[in-house]
Amino acid sequence: MVRRTFLRRGLSALPLLALPLSSFKTWFSDGKAVVVRQGQSRFGVATPFRKVNPNNLVLSTRDTGGQLSAFWYDGFEQAGPSFHAHLEQDEMFYVISGRYLFKIGEQHQELSEGDLIFLPRKIPHTWIQLSERGQLFYLLQPAGKMEEFFLRLTELDGKGTPQEYEEMGKMAAIQNFGPPLKREETPDLSAALSNGFVVRAAKSRIGERFVTDGVSVADVKVSAADTGGTLSLLEYHGKVAGGPPLHVHPEQDEVFFVLEGQYRFRCGDEEHELGVGDFIFLPRNAPHTFNQLSEQGRMLFGFQPAGQMEGFFRAISGMKGAPSPKKAARLFEKHGMRLV
Repeated sequence: MVRRTFLRRGLSALPLLALPLSSFKTWFSDGKAVVVRQGQSRFGVATPFRKVNPNNLVLSTRDTGGQLSAFWYDGFEQAGPSFHAHLEQDEMFYVISGRYLFKIGEQHQELSEGDLIFLPRKIPHTWIQLSERGQLFYLLQPAGKMEEFFLRLTELDGKGTPQEYEEMGKMAAIQNFGPPLKREETPDLSAALSNGFVVRAAKSRIGERFVTDGVSVADVKVSAADTGGTLSLLEYHGKVAGGPPLHVHPEQDEVFFVLEGQYRFRCGDEEHELGVGDFIFLPRNAPHTFNQLSEQGRMLFGFQPAGQMEGFFRAISGMKGAPSPKKAARLFEKHGMRLV
């Protein structure tokens, strides 16, 4: 009965979240979802930063054909990485909790819960955790060799030779420019960044917030225009229980990271219940949907490539009431999806 109510409400509540890969083949041909629970790693291998700060892989290059990887970071120390640049990857950090200082080139920005920063490839950057405890969700596009980098870093355990660390950096296309930030540093903050950008909590990158069911909101955090169409990342603020109708993305894989509330996901014939800190990957061509079980909920979700999904949310944002089944089917088809 929960599922029946869930699907019936779906035409008026369409908070989708997807991470499509239209120019690549299906990487998970069995059509099954991949779920990574809070505090766990995709393949069960821990790669903590400085031995004590969990830095868990949740989305693998093997999931996305090399197009995207994602990590969950739990900071117990007021520390951060060296001043470095990714020569072949863009990087995005979303602050789950705590306070962080980021350095991008010679500019600085302070971020707190709900803020996102986009760091373009080839631009030197670093960060330091200002609060005693903090959590980050971050993505790299394309995935590159970051999984191998963190595995090798953990294996060396701080005991590697300068040559081994240099080879590790070359393997991952990382160039170091200097030491990490220090806690006692208090640099002037920039009003805006010359390279990259910051999107604050409850704000949208494109200046408009999409209302999906009359009350729930989807904010664009990274737009298709920022990535040349390869990625679109949004944050969903669910104000009522329910979810979208069962549907298919023929050319897109999808990912969800739960920030607040409880959700039930259906992918093919399987169902999974997710709570705060849980992550799910949904392969393309698999019929899927989700149901927000709690009255309040919040998720990060993304599409790679971006496709027409921002246009889809813009279209449903202006609707009053639920569309007819025929109109809904046309709307989904127009934006690269198919209702089941």
